[in-house]
Amino acid sequence: MNIDFKKAGSFSTGCNYWASHAGTNMWKDWRPEMLAKDFKQLANEAGLQILRVFPLWPDFQPLNCLKGGGKKEMRMGENPLGHDELGQAGISPIMMERFAVLADKAEENGLKLIVSLITGWMSGRLYVPPAFENLNVIADPFPLMWEIKFVKAFVRHFKKHKAIVAWEFGNECNCMGAIEKR
Repeated sequence: MNIDFKKAGSFSTGCNYWASHAGTNMWKDWRPEMLAKDFKQLANEAGLQILRVFPLWPDFQPLNCLKGGGKKEMRMGENPLGHDELGQAGISPIMMERFAVLADKAEENGLKLIVSLITGWMSGRLYVPPAFENLNVIADPFPLMWEIKFVKAFVRHFKKHKAIVAWEFGNECNCMGAIEKR
C-alpha cells in the first residue's frame, strides 16, 4: 500500500466501507443518497477519517470472452469495447461515474479513501469478470493482462482526486489463485 501522507494529513480511524443498504451489491444497487447518509454518519457521528473502498472487479470490468474460429474477442457484456482508454481497458463508464460520485461524497464529508483496486475476493466469495471464470487470475497471463489494463486506467482516471490517499491491489488476493472448475 502506498499512502500519500501530504494528501492524507494525520488520520487515525477508519474502516472498510460497503453501502449500508446493499453491501457488496452497492455498485449494482446504486443509491447515492445512501452514500451521503452513510458518509455523514461515519464522519460526524462515528468520527471516522478514512475509508477503504472496493470497486468490485466484475462490476467495473464486466468482460465476456467470445470465442469462435480460433479467435477471442473481449466484450463488455454483448457490447464491443469502447475506443477511449477506459473502453480499451474493459471498464464500465457507468461504474466510473458512480465511483466519482462516491469519491466526491467522501471529500464533501472530509473522508479520505484507500482504493482497493482488484477486489476479487470479498465476504467469503470470489468475484471475477465472466471472461476469467475458471482461470487462475493471479497466475494466468490472460487475466493478468486485463488486470494491468484495469489498474492503469482506473488510477490514471482518479489519481488527482483529493479524497484518494492510497491505492492497493485488492482484498485477500491470496484467495484468488486456486479457482475450481465449475
